[in-house]
Amino acid sequence: KTRQRMCPLYVAGLIGPGDRKSVQPMAERLATGNYDQLHHFIADGVWDASPLESELLSQADRLVGGKDAVLVIDDTSL
Repeated sequence: KTRQRMCPLYVAGLIGPGDRKSVQPMAERLATGNYDQLHHFIADGVWDASPLESELLSQADRLVGGKDAVLVIDDTSL
C-alpha cells in the first residue's frame, strides 16, 4: 500500500514543478507531513528495476530507435 501511494508522489515530484528535486522539498510540495514515509520509500525501498528498464528500452526504441540511434540517460535532468 505504501509503495502504491509513495511511488506516484515521488514521480510527480521528479517531473513536476519545483527547482529542488531532493526528497525534503518534494515532500513539502506533494506529501504534506509524509517526509519520513517518502524518505523511507526512497532510501530503504526494495524493488526489481528490470521491468521498468525493459519498458524504458522498448518505449525508447519505438519512439527514437533505429540502427544508428543512441539513448543517453542523465539523471541530473530529472
